[in-house]
Amino acid sequence: MAGLKGRVAVVTGGGTGIGAGIARRLGAEGCRLVISASHSMAGADQLRDELRTNGVEIETVRADLRDPDAARAVVAMSVETYGRLDILVNNAGFTLDEAFLSGTTERWQDVFNINLMSMLAGSQDAARHMTEQGSGRIINISSVHGMVHMPGHVIYGATKGGINGFTRALAIELAPHGVTCNVIAPGAIQVDRYESQNLDPDVIGAAIPMGRVGQPSEIAAAVAYLASDEAAYVSGEILYVDGALTSRMALDVRVESGPDAV
Repeated sequence: MAGLKGRVAVVTGGGTGIGAGIARRLGAEGCRLVISASHSMAGADQLRDELRTNGVEIETVRADLRDPDAARAVVAMSVETYGRLDILVNNAGFTLDEAFLSGTTERWQDVFNINLMSMLAGSQDAARHMTEQGSGRIINISSVHGMVHMPGHVIYGATKGGINGFTRALAIELAPHGVTCNVIAPGAIQVDRYESQNLDPDVIGAAIPMGRVGQPSEIAAAVAYLASDEAAYVSGEILYVDGALTSRMALDVRVESGPDAV
């Protein structure tokens, strides 16, 4: 992708799954990287060692994003290490699957802090650096749950909807400064959680119009595009990478065609 070589990128939640896929792709495009992780720190360090053998400049940092100030520290590290920040990929997130009526405000606060408040804090500090530079890319990873919903994901869906609204509003404020802000909303993506929770990708894929779950590399490709010079005029957009999942009507009702059809 044009313009990515030498740019500095932060990827939060980069120790596994989608975040690791994004880091690999940006590293392959020539970006210098800072990736953060918390529970997946071992995976982040392993990825760091892997990418360094391929000539990628990369640092890792532990960041517990239940504290929004940790997101600010990740941004600060990128500037201290490389002297600038060009791309912020807010990927870190926490999936909460529980009935709304049995939830607690303490549990909800952790989800909001990780999924949304840390994103706001990190984006604010990143935007300060980017506006001084006169350029930058903020790419927020949301979810199809920000648009369509299912039982057990009320709080999770609320945070993802918040990400969408935040990004579109921020795009307007930062547009005069040469900074673009976009959302990528993945659908069902093959990640380690599928195995740990005994989820069958074939069963999930059967419910998706394209007939399969996606791969982290497919989200990473979308990130690379939005971070590149080719996307300089793309801002305030929500890009669904979901195999047409959100385009399908849940009701499977077929009607006769013709003048008397209802």
